[in-house]
Amino acid sequence: MGFLNDNFIADFFVIAIQWVYRILNEYSLTIIVVALFVRAILLPIDFKQRNSSKKMQALSSEVADIQRRYANNPDQINVRINKLYKDRGVSPMSGCLPVILQIVFLFAFYGALRQIASRETLSTILNAAENGTETVKLTRWLWVNNLWQPDSGLAGVLPSTSEFLTFLQTNTKSVTPQIMGILQSKGLVLFNNDVLSINEAAYTTLCNGIISANNLVGINNGWFILPVLSGAAFFLQQYISGKVNPNPQMDQTMGMMKFIYPVVSFMVCLSSNAMFAIYWTFTSLYGMLVDVLFNVYYKHKEKKEGQQ
Repeated sequence: MGFLNDNFIADFFVIAIQWVYRILNEYSLTIIVVALFVRAILLPIDFKQRNSSKKMQALSSEVADIQRRYANNPDQINVRINKLYKDRGVSPMSGCLPVILQIVFLFAFYGALRQIASRETLSTILNAAENGTETVKLTRWLWVNNLWQPDSGLAGVLPSTSEFLTFLQTNTKSVTPQIMGILQSKGLVLFNNDVLSINEAAYTTLCNGIISANNLVGINNGWFILPVLSGAAFFLQQYISGKVNPNPQMDQTMGMMKFIYPVVSFMVCLSSNAMFAIYWTFTSLYGMLVDVLFNVYYKHKEKKEGQQ
């Protein structure tokens, strides 16, 4: 989408998250507050899309009649259905804009949390190297020992040597030459013929010191709870949305994707930092609540119109 710049939106989210965090001083609450702000922006568009879906649902019998009458002339079916929608003020494509915007904001939010996670991870390593491992306190949340690592029974509390090397190579925006110089001066990174590598012994000793200072020796970072919750919440959101806001055309288009998306959600949250998994799980739960509330609203509206 040319009129939206993911990097610009991601930078805006970084500023918003950091501003709210300075007030709340708790990252999980911060993410929920910012996520609510984003959903509030999308709510009018979402409401318009739901109205259009309800109108399409009300026209389903007429659409079926057109399909039956022009079964031998497929071109006329599309012409007649499009004319019906136009005459009744229905836009079949109106449901695309909320989805597109949600995807744009999702990637931007992912980018923002990745930037913050990069800074926090670097800050942890640099503080330990400069001030001693006993001065470092990891950011915990419930069962997750380090919010900037995945909620996984396979993930370490801190990045492994190979993970930290990949981290340095891929987070060029956070890893400035000055930071790289500090890491080199502390003996954590090496340059052999301009090839970056990690001093495994020094880095492992530093991480073990941080883990020991936080009483997390022999403990993994999480228990897969957030990835499982995110997949389950995403599936339930789609299920409830299909019940309270049925759209036959969308159901035909989605097909097996309704089952694939929750698996993708699980895999993404499994490999992302726990903060993003919290955001994604909360967003799905919020979507379910909005679906239910809209359904109650429309039932009340239809009942009131039927009494007139």
